[in-house]
Amino acid sequence: MTETEGVEPEGGNDTVEGGERTPSISEIIRDGAPVEYIPLLVISFIVCVIVLVLFVRAVNEHRRYFTKHTMQWLCTLGIVLTFPFYTVMYLSGIIVPRAMAKLTFLAETYEAISLVFFLRLLFTYMGGKKKTVGKLKGHQVALANPPICCLVCLPHIRFGKKYMVVHECFILQLVIFQLILGYIDLLIGLDDSHEHPASLVEETYSHYFHAFILVSLLLAIYGLGGIYHAAEEQLKHYQIFKKFILYKAFVTVVKLEELLVTLVVTKLVEKYEFEMGVGAISGELRVHIWYYFLVIIQAAVIFPFLLRAYSTDDYPVTTSNVLVEDAMLMVEDGSEGNGDEKQQPMSDYVSFPAAQTLEGPESRDGTVDGTEGTAVSPVA
Repeated sequence: MTETEGVEPEGGNDTVEGGERTPSISEIIRDGAPVEYIPLLVISFIVCVIVLVLFVRAVNEHRRYFTKHTMQWLCTLGIVLTFPFYTVMYLSGIIVPRAMAKLTFLAETYEAISLVFFLRLLFTYMGGKKKTVGKLKGHQVALANPPICCLVCLPHIRFGKKYMVVHECFILQLVIFQLILGYIDLLIGLDDSHEHPASLVEETYSHYFHAFILVSLLLAIYGLGGIYHAAEEQLKHYQIFKKFILYKAFVTVVKLEELLVTLVVTKLVEKYEFEMGVGAISGELRVHIWYYFLVIIQAAVIFPFLLRAYSTDDYPVTTSNVLVEDAMLMVEDGSEGNGDEKQQPMSDYVSFPAAQTLEGPESRDGTVDGTEGTAVSPVA
């Protein structure tokens, strides 16, 4: 790709990956930027605000379940937070290009942690890790799970404790490698800190680092997918496939999108022979800005669907909740003023989908439920 470096003011030594200097926001204002920079910045800001408003609204809807269903509440919002976190980090990267590498490291590290939230959320649906292993033990599970689902020749094996431990390790290795290798990637000077172009060793490490993290991510998705597919039949009313596929599609595209954008821009430059570097923005930085913008847009598009998948319907409803709701209905109907009518006792229940997915689900207040998912209202 043909690149023309922007004007390099004195007194600075920040570089982007590959040795090109990264300008500050004041230098961009002073020396100019590509014509699309301001529109992309404004659109990204508006989209980010919309995503944050939707997230705050979701937090408010889930707020009342924090006390009795703390772990499920934390895991649900921890997964949902991935999208607002990405939009804020990447918007900040467009505004402050010098911090791009650090912000990307933070976003990708939280993405790795969110896979652990996925695993913990499955445990809460099943009643805990021990109950998950107990209920799935002996089930036949396929080894051909995404991202290697095309390998249908792989055999089926029985689910057991070893299967669970191995797949948990697949998930946790991503968090470890992302933290350690990503931090090394910043320390050796690929973030923004060298006044000289990146050495051959640094560039080689960068290429291998990104390739290794991609493989690590795919392995973590395989580990999580294996456990989710094993529990899919028992948790089908929780729409776990929809929950998982929305998230998996987003993180996979984010990993591949930078490469795709770079290839497209390279082809355009070769075809039309125009200069990529404009003002203070170098050609490589311009590609990064477009990549950040596209990630923000796709996060905003997927986020509403994710919120619908992680609705408050997933929380089990206990007897105390039912009594309050029925009492309010009685007041509205004026039924409590009739003293001649005798009310029938109400049986405990757990709401859909928990009632149809687990055998005798346990509520957070210690009551055990084993009845069907149908509310029994007082009968006059």
